Amino acid sequence: MTRPVFRFLVSFHYHQRTDLKEIADSYDGPCEVFADSGAYSAASLGVQIDLKEYAAWLKDWQRLLTVRATLDVIGDPQATARNTAKLESMGLPVLPVFHVGTPFEKLEELCQQYDYIALGGMVPHTTNPQAILRWLVRCFQIARHTGTVFHGFGQTQINTLKLLPFYSADSSTWSSGARFGAIVLWDDKRQDFVRLSSGDASAAKRYAELLRSHGADPALVGRRGFAILSKRTPEQFRVESTMMRGAPAVAYLRMGDWLAGRHQVPRPASLGAGANGSTVYLADTVSSHLTEATATMNRVYDTNSPGTNVYLAETLPVNLKTVATHLGRAV
Repeated sequence: MTRPVFRFLVSFHYHQRTDLKEIADSYDGPCEVFADSGAYSAASLGVQIDLKEYAAWLKDWQRLLTVRATLDVIGDPQATARNTAKLESMGLPVLPVFHVGTPFEKLEELCQQYDYIALGGMVPHTTNPQAILRWLVRCFQIARHTGTVFHGFGQTQINTLKLLPFYSADSSTWSSGARFGAIVLWDDKRQDFVRLSSGDASAAKRYAELLRSHGADPALVGRRGFAILSKRTPEQFRVESTMMRGAPAVAYLRMGDWLAGRHQVPRPASLGAGANGSTVYLADTVSSHLTEATATMNRVYDTNSPGTNVYLAETLPVNLKTVATHLGRAV
């Protein structure tokens, strides 16, 4: 069996001292790495990223990286453009970022220069989804004239992804259900997610086949206290927690498969040869969540499905290394 490409996302803000090659080498197969500055996270913590340090980090890992995002400056398109130009002058082709609030004339200019652009600044506006959708539609209208494709930072709203042909997107939404005692599954027939409350025996029975296809045991999911540490022995909790995290991860991968078939977004030439989109990046900051998810993904996900690229985004290097090791052993 041909091993699938292991794709993951790392940000300079969290991984500037990480041995990325060690992560890649821990997986016995091909890897693609998306590098991001982590500017949004850094800004939220009052931290400023140094351009020269970011550039040095990109150069250190240049041969390993597939995509390099620019060092964007939140709320300052001119500074973002200067950073992009400086990085390019250093021999570092980067993915430009266009933010909410920046005049659309700037996007028109970017589309004339680039075939792949990231759209950012949407997270603070999640309470007004219709306004974001209107903004996105305008972005796609502009890009249509040049064939430019988009990455959506923090964008995995299924209704938005159904409507708009992103080449790639990332979000941590896939793991949020576990915090509220819910499992999210993907139903190809409905072309949508199914959300089940853990401990709901009736729902678990109704969706038993779908649960099994996502690596979850309906008998356990429907039992009171499912995946609650205080209600289970350590071993029981480990098994159930893996299902709680893993099933939604499989669901988002399958959503990506469906989106790839729906939109068939061509891979931008700037990335070289590879699969078309849409692509879905799974993000989480807790190591055990990704490890639990990967264990389930490897067991039930069809790694030979065409057209879907999945990047795992993580802030802690040890988590990515652990996931890569699990992939290498299981595939």
